Amino acid sequence: STNYNPIIRVPKSEMCAVCKKRVYPMEGLIADKKKFHKSCFFCEHCNNKLSLGNFVSLHGHLYCHPHYKQLFKSKGNFEDGFGQGLQRELLAYFHDSEHFLIVC
Repeated sequence: STNYNPIIRVPKSEMCAVCKKRVYPMEGLIADKKKFHKSCFFCEHCNNKLSLGNFVSLHGHLYCHPHYKQLFKSKGNFEDGFGQGLQRELLAYFHDSEHFLIVC
């Protein structure tokens, strides 16, 4: 007998954002417009399991509320961590152009 292993193409919309395997309806969840296995939905800082009611998504990264707050406080203002250089880019844009930055 021959081993027949067909290649099954899984639509990207059905793949877990973390492990890249198929997410079946009963084993997954949707957060931040992405699908996850329940077991793949965890904080990137502490690896604790997250739920839809206790996570924060920032720049595609998932955090539990305590670590989001802790990391944000340690960075102060998005500059080095969460902001990923965004603040510097915005300031350079407004500094080098005719646009004005209004801070409220």
